[in-house]
Amino acid sequence: MNKIILDNKIFYYQVFFKNNKNMYLRVSENVITITAPKKYSKANFESFIIKHQRFILKTRVIPENSLYNQDKMLIWGREYNVIKFDGKELKIEDNTVYIPERFDEKNIEDFYRKQTIKLAISMIDEELVYSIKDIDLSNLIVKAQLMKSRLGSCHSTKRIIKLNSILARFDEKYLRAVLVHEIVHLRVGNHQTKFYQLLEKYIPDYRILSKQLNNLVKQYKI
Repeated sequence: MNKIILDNKIFYYQVFFKNNKNMYLRVSENVITITAPKKYSKANFESFIIKHQRFILKTRVIPENSLYNQDKMLIWGREYNVIKFDGKELKIEDNTVYIPERFDEKNIEDFYRKQTIKLAISMIDEELVYSIKDIDLSNLIVKAQLMKSRLGSCHSTKRIIKLNSILARFDEKYLRAVLVHEIVHLRVGNHQTKFYQLLEKYIPDYRILSKQLNNLVKQYKI
């Protein structure tokens, strides 16, 4: 991985050689990826990066928030104060989350995992099974875990939907959007036009919600 400094900020970039006529770049997770013809040199790459410095700096996102704040805890978009106590189970009262002294980050994420599964199953059983008539929602298995690169996944053959437990920190509408996205994969495997037509039939503002959610997730270190 190569390094370059733009506006006193360090960026890393990687180059992939292809049979292109021109050079292209994209920025993902603060890494610049360049595809270029084989004849191009390091000087060409860095000149190209500098030329697009404004775009790169605008795209750059630095996660600032920890998933495990000592004083605050987000649950379904609501912020709670955190107090440690000598009990055995995490409990919520009014605007406060009481966390056992023995709890570590793994225990807290397990709480979020269970919250994610519980609400997703509730949404399926109490709402989606009635509103989504085109897809069989019987015998679905819902799982959850913290994932770095995915908000959800669907194994259509085994009928398993896996959700990112980070979703339990944000408004419920985002979990619903991701859940329905994975449910539609039971019917359409790829992200083709037919997939989005069906998805937006159930969630007309899906693209807006997806963009909002991605911006939220980028603010956290996973």
